[in-house]
Amino acid sequence: MQNQTVTIAYLQGLGLDILPKTRQGIESRAKKQGWQYEEVKSSGRNGVTKYYLVGSLPQPIQQAITAKQTADLLAQARQPEIPSPTTLPAPQEAQLPLSLESQTAALNQLTHKQKNCAAARCAIVQDILHTGNALGFSRKRAVAYFLEQLHAGTLPERLSRLVGIANARNNARRMVSPRTLASWVDAYVQADKDANRRLLALSPAATKLERSPFAEGWLPRFVKWHKTPQKPALAHSYERFKAQWLADGLPANELPSLRKVHRVWNKLPKTFREQGRSTGQAYLTLLPYVKRDWHVLQPNQVWIVDGHSFKARVKHRDHGQPYVPEITLVVDGCTRKILGFSITTGESSKAVADALRMALKHGGLPVLIYSDNGKGETGRDITGELTGFCPRLDIEHKTGTPGRAQGRGIIEGLWDITLIKQAKTYASYHGKDMDKSAGHLMYRKTNSWANAEMKGKALSDEQRRYQSKMPSFQQFFADLLAVLDEYNAKPHSAHPKKPDGTHFSPNEYWDYRMAQLPIEQRPEQISEEEMRLLERSMEARTVQRGWIQFNHAGYFSTALAPYDGQKLLIAYDWDDASHIEVYQPDGRFVCTAQLNGNTRAAFENVDSMADTQRKKRVAKQITRKNNQIQRLQMDINGGNVIENTPDFAQILPSEPVPANEHEFDLLDRLGGGDEDEYSAPPQRQYFNFA
Repeated sequence: MQNQTVTIAYLQGLGLDILPKTRQGIESRAKKQGWQYEEVKSSGRNGVTKYYLVGSLPQPIQQAITAKQTADLLAQARQPEIPSPTTLPAPQEAQLPLSLESQTAALNQLTHKQKNCAAARCAIVQDILHTGNALGFSRKRAVAYFLEQLHAGTLPERLSRLVGIANARNNARRMVSPRTLASWVDAYVQADKDANRRLLALSPAATKLERSPFAEGWLPRFVKWHKTPQKPALAHSYERFKAQWLADGLPANELPSLRKVHRVWNKLPKTFREQGRSTGQAYLTLLPYVKRDWHVLQPNQVWIVDGHSFKARVKHRDHGQPYVPEITLVVDGCTRKILGFSITTGESSKAVADALRMALKHGGLPVLIYSDNGKGETGRDITGELTGFCPRLDIEHKTGTPGRAQGRGIIEGLWDITLIKQAKTYASYHGKDMDKSAGHLMYRKTNSWANAEMKGKALSDEQRRYQSKMPSFQQFFADLLAVLDEYNAKPHSAHPKKPDGTHFSPNEYWDYRMAQLPIEQRPEQISEEEMRLLERSMEARTVQRGWIQFNHAGYFSTALAPYDGQKLLIAYDWDDASHIEVYQPDGRFVCTAQLNGNTRAAFENVDSMADTQRKKRVAKQITRKNNQIQRLQMDINGGNVIENTPDFAQILPSEPVPANEHEFDLLDRLGGGDEDEYSAPPQRQYFNFA
C-alpha cells in the first residue's frame, strides 16, 4: 500500500467530500500538502503524468482508496473468465456484414503477432465493459478506472500481462493511454458481437513490409554474371558486375556494395538462385514434383528397368582381369520386388533382354515396361519393330523424360541399399564417398598386378597381397544373390503394415496382392516354346530364291521358295551358326534354313560363327597396327622410303576368273578369306542366370 501510486483522475473518481471536485483543485491541494509523486512520460498534458504515492496522502484518503480496492476485488471475483487469444469464439455467420470468404481472406493476412495483440485487446475491453456494468460506470469512467488500477498495480496478473501484449511493444512499462483504450472499446462495441470483425477491428496495423529483393534495380545486371554453370563465387561475380557497371557509365553512387549484394542474394528463393548455376537433375531436385502412387497398380502390371555400374572392381570370370560389372535390375512397380537381373561388361540391349527374360520366368507377362532412354533400354533387341523384345510379346514400353530420375524413384533409391551396400564391403570400392588416397592406391596396385599377370611376369609379394583383396567373380555373384534375396525378404516401409505391426516385405506383398486377384486377372505365363524363342536374337531378312543372307553367309531351304521377296523373321544363336530358324511376321514357324543348304560348306574348320568373327576382327586390328607402323617409318625417313611393301601378286589369281564362275570358287582361289569391311558384333559377355 505504501508503494502504490494513484493519479489525479483516480482520486477525482473516488468522489470524496474531503477533496476538491476539480482536477486543478486536487493538484493545488497536493502541492500545498506536499504529496510525494513521480513523473512518467506520457501523451498527457505537458507530456508527463504524475503518480502520487498512496503512503504520502492524508489518512482519510488512504482509507477511501482501500475501500475502493476491496470493492473492485469483489467485482473481479464475479467477472467471467477472460478468453485466451487462441480460444476465441467462432464467428456467427448470420451476422457477418461481409462475405465469409472476404473475412477469411483478411484474417489469413494477419500475422501471429497481430492476432495475439487483437485477442488481448478484446479481453481487456471485455473486462472494462463488465466492470462498468457492475459498478454503474459510463464507458469513459470505466476506462479511467481501468487505467487507475493499472497504474496502481492492482490489476489481476492475467490482465497485466495482456496489457503488454495489447500494446504491441517490447518495453518494460506496460502502459496504454486513455484515448487508445477508448478507441479499443468503441471498435469492440461496433463489431456487434462478431468475433472475426473484432479481431480485424482491434488488430494493429502491420509493420512496414520489407522491401522485396526482386525490386532491386541492379539485380538483373548482376544475375547475368552470377547465374552461369561455372558457379563463380559471389565476390568474383561482383567484381565483373562492378566493372561492367562503371564501363556503361552508370552512376557510381547507385552501385550496390558487396555486402548489400550478399544480403539481397541470400534473401532470394533457392530455386531462383540455382537456376542457371545448376541444370538437369541437379536443378530438378529443387523443384516440386508429382509423387506416383504405385499401390493402385496390380502386381506385374508395370516393370521398372534400369542398369547401374557396380561401384567396385572384381575379377572377370574368364580371364581374371579386373573389371567393373554392369548390373541391370527389373523391379515390379506395385510390390517393389526384384524379379530379374543380369550381369554384363557394359550397358547394352542384350543385358536388358537377359534381365527381362529372367523376370518373365518369375513373374509372367507384364503390361508395361518403364525405363530411361539409354541405349540399352531402347536398343533394337528391346524396341525394334517385329524383332524387339517388347513388340514380340505385345508389351508396351515407355521411357522417362531425360534428366528426370524422380520418375524411376523406386529403382533409383534401391541402389543404395543393395549394390552400393555390397560394393562397400570390398576393398576395390571406388564410390564418390571413398577416401581418395586409399582409392587411388588400390587402383594403382590393382593395375600393377593385372599388367604383370597379363604379361606373364611373376607377381611380387605386394602384388599378390593386393590381388587377394579383389573379390573373385564367384564371390561377387554369391554376394549379389544374397543382397537381392535379403532386399526381397526385408520389410519395406513403403508397404502397408501386417496385423503384427510390421510392414510387408516385397515377397510378402507380392504373394498378398496376387492372392487377392481373380484367376482371370493374374499375369499370363509364357510358354516354354516362347521362352526358347526369346533366348535367341531375331532380325528381319528378305528371302531371295530360297536363300536368306545373314552375317555374310547364306542360309537355304526349299520351304522358302513361296516367300520370295518377302521379309521374314530369323532367330539365330551366336554360338551355333550352322542354321537359323525362320518365322512369319506374326510368329508362325516356316522352316529351319541350313548354312549353305544346297552347296558345299564355304568355310572349313570353323567351329562357330562367333569364332570366325573374332578371328576376322583380330586380323583387321593387326592390319591397322601395321599401317600405323608404316606411317611412322615414313615420317622418320622423310616419306621417301617404304619398307616391307606387300606383294599383291602373291594373292592375285594367275588366270583370269571366268565371268560365270561361282562366288564360292572365287573365295577358294583367294584362300577362303572374307574381305568384307564389316565386323561382327562382339560375343555376349553376360552370365546366364536362367
